[in-house]
Amino acid sequence: MQQITTHPYSLDKKRYFNLLVKLFFKRKWYISVLMATILILYIPKFSENSFTRFAVIFGIIYIPLNIYRIYRWVYAKNNANYFIESVLTVDNSFLYFKDIADNETKVSVATFVKMTQTEHEYLLYLSQNNFSYIPKSAFKTDEDRAYFEHVIKENIPSS
Repeated sequence: MQQITTHPYSLDKKRYFNLLVKLFFKRKWYISVLMATILILYIPKFSENSFTRFAVIFGIIYIPLNIYRIYRWVYAKNNANYFIESVLTVDNSFLYFKDIADNETKVSVATFVKMTQTEHEYLLYLSQNNFSYIPKSAFKTDEDRAYFEHVIKENIPSS
């Protein structure tokens, strides 16, 4: 049984914020289109009635409020454990996340529902909105990264 271990890595708050905002727009693109449509249609009629004023104001503040909500969530003190340095060990069917305080979490690869990747990281989803972040730079060699991808593809059919 092959086993690989990554370099220590941690998730940067700024990177996490950017990822969450990008995922928000990717999942909720239709809301952005709707808000733009509302603004285009109702700004010329802004002074006509209270519904029009509400629609314009809502269209203007909806997206910034959601970005602010994401910002507050990322920088909340209760979420500090997301940013602790960790090491990942991968074998044929389990991922072992070990942080600097020697807390270890063993997760079956089959538990993940999907994997996506960006240019710099892998996102392993336990549910639609809950993912584990693994930077590609954490792998010691290209062979280690290829083995990780192989284990994921073997256990998550849609990846």
